Amino acid sequence: MPDLYIGKSFDAKSKVLGDPFLVDPSDFTTHGIVIGMTGSGKTGLSVCIIEELLKAKVPVIVIDPKGDMANLALAFDRLEPAQFEPWIDRDDAAREGKSLAEVAASTAAMWQKGLADWDISPADVSAYTAGRRVKVFTPGTSAGIGLNLIDSLDWPGIDFEANEEELRDEIDAIITGILGFIQVDADPVASREYILLFNLVEAAWRRGESLTLESLIGQVANPPLEKVGALPVEAFFPQKDRNALMFALNNLVASPRFEPWREGDTIDIEQWVRSPDGIPQLSIVYTAHLDDEERIFVTALILNKLKTWMRKQPGTGELRCLFYMDEIFGYFPPTANPPTKKPLLTLLKQARAYGVGVLLSTQNPVDLDYKGLSNMGFWAIGRLQTTQDQERVRQGIESALADSSSQFNFKELIGGVQKRVFLVHDIHRKAPALVNSRWAMSYLRGPITRDEIKRLGPLAITSPGSVVASAPAPAQAPTQAPAPASRPVTAVPPLPAPLAPRFVRRYGGDIAEPYLFVKAAARYRAGGSTTAEEVREMSFRLDPAVAAGQMLEQEPGEMAESSLDADVPPGLRFADLPAFIQSGGARAIERVLSDRLDDRFEATFLYDPATRQWGILGEGEDAFASRLATTEKVDARRRTLEERLARKRADLGIKEQELSGRRMEKWASIGSAILSNIGLFTKKTRTVRTGGLNSVLSKNRMEGTAAQRKEKLELEIAELEGQISALGAIDTTRFEQRVVKPSKTDVSLIRYDIVWVY
Repeated sequence: MPDLYIGKSFDAKSKVLGDPFLVDPSDFTTHGIVIGMTGSGKTGLSVCIIEELLKAKVPVIVIDPKGDMANLALAFDRLEPAQFEPWIDRDDAAREGKSLAEVAASTAAMWQKGLADWDISPADVSAYTAGRRVKVFTPGTSAGIGLNLIDSLDWPGIDFEANEEELRDEIDAIITGILGFIQVDADPVASREYILLFNLVEAAWRRGESLTLESLIGQVANPPLEKVGALPVEAFFPQKDRNALMFALNNLVASPRFEPWREGDTIDIEQWVRSPDGIPQLSIVYTAHLDDEERIFVTALILNKLKTWMRKQPGTGELRCLFYMDEIFGYFPPTANPPTKKPLLTLLKQARAYGVGVLLSTQNPVDLDYKGLSNMGFWAIGRLQTTQDQERVRQGIESALADSSSQFNFKELIGGVQKRVFLVHDIHRKAPALVNSRWAMSYLRGPITRDEIKRLGPLAITSPGSVVASAPAPAQAPTQAPAPASRPVTAVPPLPAPLAPRFVRRYGGDIAEPYLFVKAAARYRAGGSTTAEEVREMSFRLDPAVAAGQMLEQEPGEMAESSLDADVPPGLRFADLPAFIQSGGARAIERVLSDRLDDRFEATFLYDPATRQWGILGEGEDAFASRLATTEKVDARRRTLEERLARKRADLGIKEQELSGRRMEKWASIGSAILSNIGLFTKKTRTVRTGGLNSVLSKNRMEGTAAQRKEKLELEIAELEGQISALGAIDTTRFEQRVVKPSKTDVSLIRYDIVWVY
């Protein structure tokens, strides 16, 4: 199996790329994680790894909760402008004052050059596009390939007794999802509905029988069980109460709203990872249009199906397939136990023996169970937002690797990380390395919406150019007004005064999720004066399960004030708001912002210790160096240093004269002492005269003191000369990166809103 070309080694001091950085595909049997803030290049590195695995004939399963990984379908064999044009954003082109064709031409040229710079030819891209199959699954919608999840009650085809734990986990995921759709509590201990449905499915699978939702409803009415636990069925769950569950499940079957959940392919991992023609398949499960509970349900179900399939495979040391998840925030927390955590832990601990690799990615390093990641053999760490994030990752890595021999100086190496440059630690290598990720063959145009998924056309992409062929035809003017859509009436959750809802279209779905939009200004002070001022616009996901004080702990997202719309879009469904919004209202939000908003404004500035000057916010090393070389402060600093140098040189001349005088005095004293005692040798006297000797010792001490003063002055002069020389030729390696955090009084809240993003 060929090695994976994911980038080139990077020298942090010289900023020079080195040799290609190659990874053995089997390294990913020990799993991996990619961590980095927005803009770090995290998605690009992950895409490159997946592209290389597909080139190596390794199938990949991707969970795509943000829409970024659907870009893997946009790999164009000829790299022609016509292939890019259907995917150019019209608004971006309008802002640049260019046509779509012009932007497409410049984008194609940029991609051709970018790939060429990384030694990737158009022939390489053509071979890649022809050598893989892409399928985009869209549960709950017909935009892509549908996934039949509600009816996924087929017997897995393996012995229940021998695989009891795995199959029970799979049943748990199915029943939890079904009850979630009808808004019934799925408590495994307290919910009669959960316990009854679980027992019905387990009994059928023990008999080697498959079920459908319709047949399950029939069994709720007439259970083929005598007892549930120690009680008769009627005592445990009387007929009258079971009727309510039966009607709720029947509504699920009859509702047009849930019809897409019962249509399409079943989750068949065997078909996803094996191909009769030997072409590796990339299976992307797109969940960006779903709400949080639906995403958890879909992901947990796929993880459990993968785990069950894995147990049926023979052992191997080769990488058989890779499971990738683009953002695990909320799916693998350190304390809570969502349905996704247990199967993920099982895969991380056991999948290596079956040749199944797991690669995870996140921009939020706080909400991770690092102990659960102790089996990770591949770590790629990109730029992080704050020093707190860096410290959290450092502690997490040290904790995860505490029992291994793989240790490294995190603080020393993380300083070399920048955009598209990652600190890579691979247990199969002798030492960690800085790696600059290569240019992706796929067109990374940003998140793909549900509506854009439809434009991918035939989603089994087996021939070059099929993406372009599926681009929509130009719309014709309607001859009459369209009939109104038969969609449910929008019911925006009420907000306490004076809060008012705003709306932002991002994914093109019909599920609206709550965010807090914040616009604030901060003043940064360093060196006793104002260094910079900045206005930021950011957003924070409002998780119903998160308390008010934790609201700002997540990585802030991007959101422009200009995108906020006060008009209510038709036909949306709304996720739950956190309880503190209803109970505390604006006061609760403002209290948290007052206490914690300053943490989100922590920023890194360049500092030059030679000139004691600070960089401008966001300024790069080259720009800072250029500015330092031309500032009045530098000239003033040079004059000050030169005046100090002149004084030191004058002092040195005086000290040299003093030293010369002391030496002459010493030699004179030595001569005098010799002459005064010459009688000892001529035997004219027997008495030694010590006065001359004492004078010699005194003069010797004075000479030593003068020499020390001269040496000290010479060192001070050399240091001043070095400082003056450094002012003329600025060496960027001397720059320091210093984190500056504004005080609470230097942060001003301009505006905040509750925003529904759909």
